[in-house]
Amino acid sequence: MTWSWKQSWREEFSRRKLTFHPYAPELLLQPQWDIAPWVWLLYRFLMVWYTLGWCVYSGLLFATPKWLIYVSHLTYCLLGVYYLLAFANLTGATLLVRQHCRKQSRAATQANNRESRGITGFLGPFPLPSLLLKSLRLQWFLLTFVGTYSLTVSFLYWLAVYPLEDHKLSAFNVNMHVGNILQSLLDLLLCATPIHILHYAYLLLAGCAYAAFAVLYWLAGFTNLTGEPFIYKVLDFGEHPLTASLSVLGFTLVCLPLFHFLLWNAHLLRRRLVSAVHAGAWELRQGVWWWKVTGREEPIPMSLTDTSTSISTSTSLFSSSGMGHEDGVAQPLLVPAGPNRVTVSVYI
Repeated sequence: MTWSWKQSWREEFSRRKLTFHPYAPELLLQPQWDIAPWVWLLYRFLMVWYTLGWCVYSGLLFATPKWLIYVSHLTYCLLGVYYLLAFANLTGATLLVRQHCRKQSRAATQANNRESRGITGFLGPFPLPSLLLKSLRLQWFLLTFVGTYSLTVSFLYWLAVYPLEDHKLSAFNVNMHVGNILQSLLDLLLCATPIHILHYAYLLLAGCAYAAFAVLYWLAGFTNLTGEPFIYKVLDFGEHPLTASLSVLGFTLVCLPLFHFLLWNAHLLRRRLVSAVHAGAWELRQGVWWWKVTGREEPIPMSLTDTSTSISTSTSLFSSSGMGHEDGVAQPLLVPAGPNRVTVSVYI
């Protein structure tokens, strides 16, 4: 492991990275790579319909609400919710940015503030609506959740559930326990959303909640889809309480942190690849991407930041001077434009 990896590891253990507080909200909306805004929006749209289509098919296939007692099925449904939320957030942000830039452009024209070459100067900060900010927080949580749980649940399914239970190798099974991994990793590879080690705390709480649900389900005398008094054979608290207890501990304290750690490393690898391909020009590409969102033929400076949470980013995540910023840029992108506000300026 390189020194930069160790530096990234040390920077993870700060109070700021325990929450889903988006200090750089634009990272939750845009891709990490040079993907055109309309292509990115189309990708979000197609993934919504693909995932929700499988969820509807699953519900019709089992024709009973019991199919939702399985953590793999719940995780896939939450994957669909994530895609839907990501698409809605991106659509809303696109419309808000375009509306904001049109208003600012008209104001600049009326004030006759054009520069000699026809390039607009600062047009002012773009405040992120409170509702959209909350929705972005939920989107971030869902990406972290479905990424880690898809890896964990699918690994345990093929290791401990599929060999013990009479499950057919069908398109449904493959999509639910292989396709979910491919979808999660693809989204992690393409998006710019960061993954933080300390977010494992929320995954642990979710795992404990499901374990409590499994115990209550058994105590209440409910049965699974095959009429057995447990959800999974490894969670048979009636006949094999020790095995069930060890399974819960292994899931929450071994598998979850292990796969979350792997997911964090995958997100570091993504940033390393982007840095290598684009030679650290992330801050310029980030601004140009949002400029393209406006759909204008002229360069329009803008920002997509919350007025109370935005911070300036000035160092690279993989440099010796990195201080734990979210986007790994090498030069300042967010420029102060007044108290508690920032702007992003793009000049082509």
